[in-house]
Amino acid sequence: MVAGWGCSGSEVSDSPYAVTTDSGAVYSYVHLYWNSSTGQNCAVNVKTGSLSGTPTLTQVALIACRQDSPEGGSASQCTAIEYPMDPGRSDIYYNSYAGPVTVHGDGHCVMATGITYDTHGTMADYRSPMFHC
Repeated sequence: MVAGWGCSGSEVSDSPYAVTTDSGAVYSYVHLYWNSSTGQNCAVNVKTGSLSGTPTLTQVALIACRQDSPEGGSASQCTAIEYPMDPGRSDIYYNSYAGPVTVHGDGHCVMATGITYDTHGTMADYRSPMFHC
């Protein structure tokens, strides 16, 4: 099985997801993995470019939804049953990536989020719709 950054399983086909600023600059990528033998989804937020190797606030989260179909994919339709986040505090700075975080995704939709700041405090973010059901 392919694995990366502490995640087991295979990276899902449409991953990675760009974590971008309002102006479109990409600060990092959220990678989502699926392990069919364990029923676990796993995510990491990996910094890119000049931010890689530079300590900045970087977060990743996975949300396991009660729903088992995307029903239009709206984030507001996800009723969270599990919501791990790394880091769980807002004062942790990572050099390369945040995560891994895992949720039991078998039979549920999941959502992924990633936040990365640059050294000047500009934020980039990614928030998926409900997917990978």
